Amino acid sequence: MVLVSRTLLALVSFAAAFGVVNARADERLSMPQFPNGWVEIFTQQGTQERVEYAPLGQTAATWQRKITIEVYHDFKNLPLDALQRRAVAQNHDACVGVVEGKFQSGMNNGYSSAFWTLGCKRNKATGLGETRYTKAIQGAGGLYIISQTWRTPPFDKDDPAIGAQDLSAGMTFLTSSVVCDTTSAKSPCPPENPAAQRR
Repeated sequence: MVLVSRTLLALVSFAAAFGVVNARADERLSMPQFPNGWVEIFTQQGTQERVEYAPLGQTAATWQRKITIEVYHDFKNLPLDALQRRAVAQNHDACVGVVEGKFQSGMNNGYSSAFWTLGCKRNKATGLGETRYTKAIQGAGGLYIISQTWRTPPFDKDDPAIGAQDLSAGMTFLTSSVVCDTTSAKSPCPPENPAAQRR
């Protein structure tokens, strides 16, 4: 399980394989299916914290798969569909050809959440295709956004070259990631991974 705390960026190297992020002392972003062997490739501190991970051997320039975690501390007012619209607009600026999946919203472990997919048939800067699955969760103490992105050869149709197993693992990771509250039965935290306790 990945645990990323309010001091997310200071702890991220320690927690990379198991992380919890929290915007409030009792609130956590718990990621029990965070993939093994992924390493931090980028960090940004501030009121918006951002950490990016990729499999070992990939870098911020050469990544083929990437997980991005964003935490907006004390941010409670932006509708989740506005985040999706912003992402779509950014893709239209950055890409030649955009594939937009359906926006889905509901409740997840007691918090408002949303899920969407976006495809970039050819990124203007890299010449590669990109596909991004995103989950956003509005916690009581902040806004959490988790994305998994794949780089592929550019694609003309709506199906990029991503293996079914990779897509399934990405969905499992996002689906299992929840915001939880250590003091509330309405938003319980998943059991901690024993391996995380040993680190």
